[in-house]
Order: sequence, then structure tokens, then C-alpha cells
Amino acid sequence: MNVLFITIAWPLERVNNLYTNLMDEFVSNGHQVYVVGTGDSAMQKKSQRSLENEIHVLRVQSGKIRKVSYLRKITSLMTLGGKFDRAIRQHFSDETFDLILGPTPPITLSFLYKKLKRRHEIPFYLLLKDIWPQGSVDLKVFRKYSIPWFYFRSHEKRIYKTADYIGCMSPQGAEYVLAKNNFLPESKVEVCPNSIRPTQRNRKDSGSEIRSKYNIPEDACVFIFSGNLGVGHGLHFIASAIKALADYPKAYFVLGGAGTQYNYLKEEFETFNPSNALLYSWLPREDFEQILATSDVGLIFLYRYTSPQFPSRLLSYLEYSKPALCAVNKETDIGSVVEKAGCGRSVIHGDLDGFIEEVKFFSQNADERGKMGENGRKLLMDQYTVTHSYSIIMNHFDV
Repeated sequence: MNVLFITIAWPLERVNNLYTNLMDEFVSNGHQVYVVGTGDSAMQKKSQRSLENEIHVLRVQSGKIRKVSYLRKITSLMTLGGKFDRAIRQHFSDETFDLILGPTPPITLSFLYKKLKRRHEIPFYLLLKDIWPQGSVDLKVFRKYSIPWFYFRSHEKRIYKTADYIGCMSPQGAEYVLAKNNFLPESKVEVCPNSIRPTQRNRKDSGSEIRSKYNIPEDACVFIFSGNLGVGHGLHFIASAIKALADYPKAYFVLGGAGTQYNYLKEEFETFNPSNALLYSWLPREDFEQILATSDVGLIFLYRYTSPQFPSRLLSYLEYSKPALCAVNKETDIGSVVEKAGCGRSVIHGDLDGFIEEVKFFSQNADERGKMGENGRKLLMDQYTVTHSYSIIMNHFDV
């Protein structure tokens, strides 16, 4: 099959993420893969086609999408479908496709998917990674039934109707989509979770050198939260926990990444100068991987959302055989998933006493951490590899 994959999250060459892993799986199964993604608008002046790891990649000059104001981001996304369509016509005009794959965000490509599906007379499989516009309503970007809500809701309905199949990240996600969109038949919606191509990771690295480099205590249980630092994580909660555990030497917290809430955390750290936590905005990749390897527990936070979320950072914890401690809203099932698999614990976001109790449990029970880490690696191998996602998708198509 010739597979056309469309995304705004295709990384730079030689950088891997969920989508490169999945497309590599298609290639390893004998398919030709064509990717249409966004380019770096600061450097790229026109669309560019290249061959990257046997995948045909078309990077389209898209306008700024990341690290810009919300208005500028939305403006870029509103015009992106037309830019992608013109680039596909120009650079892939001689190609025939058998299947379209595309994740959300964004949903503003709904017209593009409809055009491509009609033009090539092929099926479209939607990988639902973000639910718009409800996510923006939850984060108070705009109100329900406002003009922006109606605009994005129309795109959401169109993209769901256009898709032949919709792959959701978790069972609760699939239930939510069906409940909120009664025009969808159950046969169209299924679970197709985030997935990776696992590598062999050590369960625990003593990490003496890297801990010394970043002044991380040798004998502390290290809790890590790294990546996107957004409003939806409710990071005031972890700031409160760090303050409350200031006199508890057995736990140490590593927080880092980029996002709208980094400056909030920075100001908090500057104000109370915690001795039990490290905050960073960027680390060399090698240092980050060493810190992740030497850490003991991965943290997951979700806040405000009324639609189910399933953060991909969980897969990194499972890959490194780390248990997860979740502080999440009741509308998501990630906490129940890790508890059912015996690879973590979960509390409701906002339950500070319950969270502190779990921090102390992990800090005082190294053997239990080890067992949970092993269970986590097993969960990854059983349910969250790209081999599983590939099989779920291709189960619908004869090749």
C-alpha cells in the first residue's frame, strides 16, 4: 500500500517520536509511506521533499504554529489545509495512494481530508490524539457556544464524518467520542493507543555521576515530570506538594521542559528556593536520558479536562520500567489503567494529602517500585507497541 500520513508533529530528520515509530512500522511491513508535515518557517521558504529513513517526507512552509500567540497559531492552522493541498498536488502529483492516516491536532484539516478522500477514492483512518473544541473550552481559551466553538465544532463533526475509522487513545476516550457524537456508529470508533517501538532500557541506573552533576541526592527517590508544561497539567499542584515535602529528605523532584507554565514554575522556585527539587528548561539529550534512567517514579498530571486525555509521557516511563504516580481528573482513565496493570498509583488532582501519602509510599518501598516497573514494561510490550497499533489499523484493510 501507498500510505499518505499528514501531521503537524513530524520531527526534524533523525529525531524520533510516536509518528516516526508508527510510520517505520508501516515501512518494515513493505508499505510505501508519504508524509506531509510542517516545516520550520524561520528557515524554510518553500516546500521541500526528501527521503528520510525510506520515508518520502514533504515539509510545507506553514507559518508559525509553535511558541507563538494563540491568535497567530489559529491563523496558521486555518490556512494550513490549503497549503498542504497545493504542496501535495505539486510534489506528489505522480503518486497514487491507498490509505490516508492523520492525527489530531489539528481538526482544521477536515476539508483537506475530505478532498483527498474524494480525489483518490481511498479510506481515511483518524488517529484521535486531541479532542477539539472541548479541550480549549476546558482550558478556558473560549466558551462553549461561542463563535470560535461553533467554528471548531463544525470542523470536528466534518472530520469525524469523513473518517472511515477513528482510533482513540483509551477505552474511556472511545466511549466519550461516541457519547458526544450520536451520529457516529459504534463500528467506526475503536481504541488505537499511543505506541512506540521499544528499545532495551535498563530498569534502573545508579546514576551517581549524573546525580552529582545536577546535585540530586544519591539516596532520594527521584520523581520526574518532563516535557510540555501546559495549563492542562495544573502544575500549581506539584508546586504545593514540593513545598509540603520540604522537610522530607527521601523524595526529590525533577521538573523540566517548555510550555506556558514554565515561567510560573520558575517564579515559584525563585520565591521558595526548594532544596528538594530541580527545575530546568532544557538539558542535553544524553543528560536527560541519564536522569530519566536514574529516576525512580514518573509523574503524570491532568487538570480541568472534561474529555479523556492519555499523555504519551506514560510510554517513556513504561519503556524505562518506571512506575507512574498519577494526579489526574476523574474524566480520564490513565490512572485506572496503571493501577489495573499494577504499574503505578493514582489520586485525584487536587488531593494533596493523598498525593503526599503516595510519594511517601514510593519513597519507602523500593521493592514495590521495582515490581511496578517490571509490570509497566510488560504493559508496554503487551499493549503499547507500534506493532499493536499497526495491526489495529491494518485489520480493516486487505493488502
